[in-house]
Amino acid sequence: MANDVEARLRRVEDQLAIYQLIAAHPCAVDGGNSAVLGDLYAEDGVYAIGEAGDAGRFAGRTAVQAVVSSPMIAEMIAAGMGHIGTLPYVVIEGDRAVATGHAMVVLRDGDGFRISRLSAARYEFARSADGDWQIAQRRLHLLDGNSVAPALLGRLTEAPAMADA
Repeated sequence: MANDVEARLRRVEDQLAIYQLIAAHPCAVDGGNSAVLGDLYAEDGVYAIGEAGDAGRFAGRTAVQAVVSSPMIAEMIAAGMGHIGTLPYVVIEGDRAVATGHAMVVLRDGDGFRISRLSAARYEFARSADGDWQIAQRRLHLLDGNSVAPALLGRLTEAPAMADA
């Protein structure tokens, strides 16, 4: 019984840690905090947008951190941009996990705001040697009528593969 409770507690702690990573990602970008953004990713972590990263691919912690300091992002933040993620569906298997959900970019538009971009999002995580979770890969596909984005969302219960396309 004690082992069952310990295993359940570990699973809850893992899921909460993963939620924290996902919640920190948009805040780090919108707050221009490259140090925090870098801490979220494994040293060889990848952030890819679009099929095969065709709309942007940032490989390695340093490349991911550079996203925050790009002139385009800085200009958009100054104009009133915000990234918003939905609460994802998380699957954990040992030291690997995936989370699937939606990601939005909201832009200031006159006196209000509008959703500029809506994407299917899939994160892959790996537990580091010190026991902390880190992002191994974050992949976004625009929900623009293509079949790839809905298919990604449909994989929500799929176990971690760590070689996600």
